[in-house]
Amino acid sequence: MDESVFGFVSIMAFGCGIYGLYAYIRMKMDGHINETLLLGKKYSEHMCRNKEEFVKKALPAVLVFGIVTTAYGVIDMIHCYVKPIQAVDSAGLVIFLGMLVWYMVYTTKLKNKYF
Repeated sequence: MDESVFGFVSIMAFGCGIYGLYAYIRMKMDGHINETLLLGKKYSEHMCRNKEEFVKKALPAVLVFGIVTTAYGVIDMIHCYVKPIQAVDSAGLVIFLGMLVWYMVYTTKLKNKYF
């Protein structure tokens, strides 16, 4: 693949990570569920049986998502645009993908329990 495509992916990952951190802060401050990161199109916040408990259990996952995704985006941007760091970039990708699988499984279990 062209290197510019990988650079675009790193910028997208960084942006998603920043959005995850923003969503964490907003959820922590106002107690509303971030439907984009946690629910998908079939669900809405008002359908939740126990919103406070859902938010309390989802917050750590959103924070981990935001931190790991932002970190991977930064690592990949450095690899693509500054200096090749293949081993670090590969390790970051493995950690990022593992976190993504965990996040999807965890948040799906939360949706099944509270919706």
